[in-house]
Amino acid sequence: MKLQKYLQQLGYSRRKADDLAFTGRIMVNNQRIEQPWYEINEGDVVSIDGVDYVVQFETRFEYYVLNKPKGYVSSLSDPKEDKTIGEILRKRNLTNLKPVGRLDKDASGVIILTNDGELINVLTSARYGTERVYKAKVKGKVARAKLEMLKSGIEDEGEFLKCEDAKIVEEQVGYSLVEVKMIKGKKHEVKRLFAHIGNPVVELVRTKYGPIDISIVPNQGDIAKIRGDLLKALLDIKRLAKTL
Repeated sequence: MKLQKYLQQLGYSRRKADDLAFTGRIMVNNQRIEQPWYEINEGDVVSIDGVDYVVQFETRFEYYVLNKPKGYVSSLSDPKEDKTIGEILRKRNLTNLKPVGRLDKDASGVIILTNDGELINVLTSARYGTERVYKAKVKGKVARAKLEMLKSGIEDEGEFLKCEDAKIVEEQVGYSLVEVKMIKGKKHEVKRLFAHIGNPVVELVRTKYGPIDISIVPNQGDIAKIRGDLLKALLDIKRLAKTL
């Protein structure tokens, strides 16, 4: 199997797979490989930015959910960061898993983990519109008219940002708790939306990604295997994407 194809099975696009190779970020059996067409064999150890994957041609897909703790970055490895979700996974002996999308370092909540590259692509693609739900604690009282503005969309730093829905679920002294539903996952999008209307986010929790709810992993750092009806609902998203 060509290295490029294996990287695509891990969830990387063809362009990203080529870029990883050409920039020298891949090792195969401790040898740096810069050719995406390099042939790999079952049992080879492919290292991407220091994260090891054992090549299995007959891949058994696994599906987990993590409640990412605050203070951890969403990458498997990062030389600039002490705390990564890769560190959490290694302690649990969960190898060959990749996070679906990203979550800000200072945020917590649901991150799906899998080695099913096709599912990763579907869940993160704006084309298929997988819903993400957040609870945002923001400064001040939020006017309903401003929430309508966020649903209609705003321009920020040359980008069009919007949420699918937003509703106030609780008001506290000096703060509001807002439930926000998003489809696209642009960088820092929720924070940028609320900063635009003058209600900066002070705490952010992702409570749902597709059918996967935070109730499965109620505490920061919790990991659970996705099974039964929830797994079926998750795989149905991938199946339906093939018909679009």
